[in-house]
Amino acid sequence: MGKFWWPLTIGLAVVSILLRQNLLFLLSLLLALMGGASLLWARVCLSGVTYQRRFGSARLFYGEETDLFIEVVNAKPLPLAWLRAEDEFPAALAVTPARLVATHQPTRKRLVNLLTLRWYERVTRHYRVRGVRRGAWAFGPVELSSGDIFGFVVRREVTPGADMLVVYPRIVALTALGLPARRPFGDFSTPRRLSEDPLRLNGARAYAPGDSMRHIHWKATARRQELQTKQFDPSASHPLAIFLNVNTFERLWEGIDTALQEYAITTAASVARWAWDSRHPVGLYANTVMQPGAQPIAIRPGSHPDQLLHILDALARAVDYGRWPIESTLQREANRLPYGATLIVITAVLGDSLARTLLDLRGRAYGVALITLGQAGAARRIPGVQHYHIGGEKEWHELAALALV
Repeated sequence: MGKFWWPLTIGLAVVSILLRQNLLFLLSLLLALMGGASLLWARVCLSGVTYQRRFGSARLFYGEETDLFIEVVNAKPLPLAWLRAEDEFPAALAVTPARLVATHQPTRKRLVNLLTLRWYERVTRHYRVRGVRRGAWAFGPVELSSGDIFGFVVRREVTPGADMLVVYPRIVALTALGLPARRPFGDFSTPRRLSEDPLRLNGARAYAPGDSMRHIHWKATARRQELQTKQFDPSASHPLAIFLNVNTFERLWEGIDTALQEYAITTAASVARWAWDSRHPVGLYANTVMQPGAQPIAIRPGSHPDQLLHILDALARAVDYGRWPIESTLQREANRLPYGATLIVITAVLGDSLARTLLDLRGRAYGVALITLGQAGAARRIPGVQHYHIGGEKEWHELAALALV
């Protein structure tokens, strides 16, 4: 409301009284009523107004769609002549039939709804959201603005809360990656019998060169006065640990090849799905963190019913830049893995340090498989390590055109 409104109204009232002009007094009274109504409307227009988003599902597989309901409620006896809601959406997702407008952030867009609400009225708008890109996407905040019917005063209020929609990475058949359909990682054989389960003790035997010192049976050794090694029953399953390198260049300042990175993440998700379908305990490790929270990605191999969903959720939330070399993750986590685990390393970078780490792990009787992308070690072979090279950007773009599994 203009700063001259009330002085003008009071002035007209005084002049009308002095001149005894009834019409002029009625005009001043009308202006006073309009001003009072405008102030009251502006003060309470956003009181009792709520804005809520509801997703049909908060998690989507790549390519799936879900419902998005936006519900606006005016829970007071005063109607709203107009209400403008500007809600921030991720630009990467497809929202229909909404018309999104650009913002100052290239990764964000804005959904604008202009409404008229009666007293105690609820209005619901229905949209469809399609998961066309992997990630954890935030919807919000929303800015609500309203005012009086005359447009003199506008009140704005920002609701900081955001809703999260997680889109899992693309999952394809291993054959689409160029991997064998049956036993893609062999029989999980290792230099020693890693199919034994240390939780299934089955006696002791005489120590033989090459036996791990971790499995020395000290009580039997004391009784027999010679070194004894624990014997174990065979394990019923072979745990798999997937190690994902999210970096696509050896040096961080070189940037990220987003196509290769998505290819690597899709490969990790597809291998995890294959392992889960094959009833192998499967886990995931990566040289990055999840957002929000900056929690490192370290999921131990397991057979929990939700294990695959935990892995896919971590891949969806993975931050683009690796925080440390993948070989550091391998060296740190290898000793914590279940006995008999096979390590599957997925990387677009294969330097000398990583090659030495893989050789060391193979020498420590781990099963090791390597999947490379891009220019990483297409012709390089590491003794004792099963190696698959699945191509680069060309193969990724061809894969992106395939139907989902």
